[in-house]
Amino acid sequence: MRTLIIAALLLLSLPALAGPALTPDGPTVSIQSLEPMSANFICTPGNAYNANAAGYYNLYNYTESYATLFDPASCPTCAFGVTITRVRMLLRLNAAATFQISASLTEAIDAGGGCYVPGAVVAQSGSASVSGITAAGGYYINLNWASPCLEPGYKYFLVFNLGEPGALVAGPYVDNDGVSACRSWYKGGAGWVNVASMFVGDPFVWAETDCCEQPVPEQAQGWGTIKSLFR
Repeated sequence: MRTLIIAALLLLSLPALAGPALTPDGPTVSIQSLEPMSANFICTPGNAYNANAAGYYNLYNYTESYATLFDPASCPTCAFGVTITRVRMLLRLNAAATFQISASLTEAIDAGGGCYVPGAVVAQSGSASVSGITAAGGYYINLNWASPCLEPGYKYFLVFNLGEPGALVAGPYVDNDGVSACRSWYKGGAGWVNVASMFVGDPFVWAETDCCEQPVPEQAQGWGTIKSLFR
């Protein structure tokens, strides 16, 4: 265990490791056979892949989580809020990589100066397994998830959780636009760490979303509405 910790610390001081290709060079890996709730998603909050990858980091040796700021208001066509239909992350994988994934949403705690940090978990997906990787390369890792309705006016963090790998996983691709202050966070055990202190760009973690339907009395309220009842 000590060897792994020392190796991870040394790698944190290294620049991004350039992959053989800056665009995904492996097939799309679908975690579930089910299609997303909506084939025509409304928008993609988070840090969506834009063919602008800078490289990848060889950091993933144990359970890790990557969080990106998620604002339902970035989907202006949705009057009542958005629901997540699929969560996605772009990873560099080695052949025979196997691991567990899940997703969650946390509160976005205002730390002042326009900075938000991840807070308590407010919604959690189920878990899924990734396997069948036959060649090293870039892969879209997809997780279908029908989240609660997320209302405009509340910010969240979208979290992609990587379970302890059964075989080595190289790590996340990042963008080459520079790190956005307080936008992305990393957790490898002891609390959240601002990605700005680790990487040269933000990891690609994003969601495909659909608009919530107009609520009726019998339906559950969105998280923002429920939360406001206790203020």
